[in-house]
Amino acid sequence: MSESATILLVSKNESILEATRTTFARESDLNLLEREVNTSNLNAVIEETQPDVILVDFDFSPQPFNLVDKIVSSYSRSAVIAILPETGNVNLDRVVLAGARAFIHYPFPPEKLAITVKRVIQLLERNQSQSSQVSEAEVKRNQTNIFTVFSPKGGAGSTTVATNLAISLHQTLKEDVLLIDGKHLFGHVALYLNLRTGNSLTDLIAHAGMLDKQLINQVVVKHNSGIHVLPSPNSISEAQGIRPENLFTVIQSLQEHFPHIVIDAGNNLNENTVTYMDASDKILLVLNPDLASMRDVRQFIEISSTLSYPKEKILLILNQAGRKADVKLEEIEQILKMKIFGKIPADENFALACLNEGVPIVVKKSRHPISKAFKDIAKDLQKALQPPLRK
Repeated sequence: MSESATILLVSKNESILEATRTTFARESDLNLLEREVNTSNLNAVIEETQPDVILVDFDFSPQPFNLVDKIVSSYSRSAVIAILPETGNVNLDRVVLAGARAFIHYPFPPEKLAITVKRVIQLLERNQSQSSQVSEAEVKRNQTNIFTVFSPKGGAGSTTVATNLAISLHQTLKEDVLLIDGKHLFGHVALYLNLRTGNSLTDLIAHAGMLDKQLINQVVVKHNSGIHVLPSPNSISEAQGIRPENLFTVIQSLQEHFPHIVIDAGNNLNENTVTYMDASDKILLVLNPDLASMRDVRQFIEISSTLSYPKEKILLILNQAGRKADVKLEEIEQILKMKIFGKIPADENFALACLNEGVPIVVKKSRHPISKAFKDIAKDLQKALQPPLRK
């Protein structure tokens, strides 16, 4: 950070106030704004101070989700971090859906709060820098293209799209492509590719901040299609131990070694998923031509505005299209008010056979209509990115 970032704490809890003061007193680049905040003056204080980060104690208001949503909607320049009670059952998905960029449980270790705040500020600066001019040397260092494949509705085919798209990009661009299984719980990328390995993302998480090319090559698995794969954790306990700040550091290191990264983020929207999306150049939003899928996609598009994602960052991928009972493509575009970027035809029997064999569709039959659709999407992605992908 080029200058000190400002943080506003919204809390009535004296213990949280003191713990926060103590934490930021040790951080020269983080400035806690000493303001007494209550429900009546909250808006005025935010307007006056224009903080970079707003820490919101969930016990501050009887309706904390509404409070977070209101702050995010009214003050998009400021990032919200939720402070959650250690006891009590808070729906973490709802915290993210309300617009919080991160959350932390109280009581918290001092270094944990500082790391979380700094990570969020880094993500904000990255998004803001996309619109600013950068030097030719900086462009060269940041040529990695990251695509996160996500579907708000389960079963829409995010893993099928991610695996086949990664291989299609490798075949089209003739460059290294890394496929990350971002479904930390119940990821299926290794199954789709018939990979048997004990290596996983957690092997890199354990060394976040100290990764080098040798260690990355030891963990990442080479598939016979030519792509590199980083499988999901091997156990639920390992998956639950992954924290956004460490994940962000790992992604930064991987960018230095792979020119193209595809992430299967599944359908669970949480802190780690948002971290993947923040780091991405494009979010490929997978939907099926049915009303349930369209409803979920429309809700995600609304949420994405609270995350400060520009519209052009999101690309719609219509999967399993062409059946008689499907909603027509023109109607989907009219309802969602977005153009479909790529369309993948339906052939459920063939897709299921490929899954059971552990052979990707584009490898099994390169001339199949589904394979051709993935190749078209890969070529269109090459054209869509600014600066363009290297040839």
